[in-house]
Amino acid sequence: MRADGPTMDGCTHGMDLAWCYLCRVDRYGVAPQVLWGIIDDELADEAKDPRPMVPELEGYLRFLCDELDLRFDPTFTQGEAARVIPSLLTDPATESQERTLEWLGARGGGTPEVTSYGDARSKIRRLVALRGLRTA
Repeated sequence: MRADGPTMDGCTHGMDLAWCYLCRVDRYGVAPQVLWGIIDDELADEAKDPRPMVPELEGYLRFLCDELDLRFDPTFTQGEAARVIPSLLTDPATESQERTLEWLGARGGGTPEVTSYGDARSKIRRLVALRGLRTA
């Protein structure tokens, strides 16, 4: 089934909405590109910034906390968030990531091994691109 074809339980990617990682990213309310990690390389530059978090970084941190079932602290500074986010990316992959990878892998090439949340996110993004699937 193509990702832009028939939907399953409200998922536009052909997966189950309850676990589709792509839907979680697309529907979270933060620019999906941020949640896919496009600002990760810039975090080191922000590590000592004492100002309050900018909305983009706050949304990214909140998403990761929600994904990993951790308490979100809205009082973090920009620098604190920039230091915490890379460490969260080393946490284990979530069940929704594993199921999404399994679904994507079953459609050509098997399921890739993952070592962390960040690794799973990268592999999902790569498989989405390779399969020509639609996501934000």
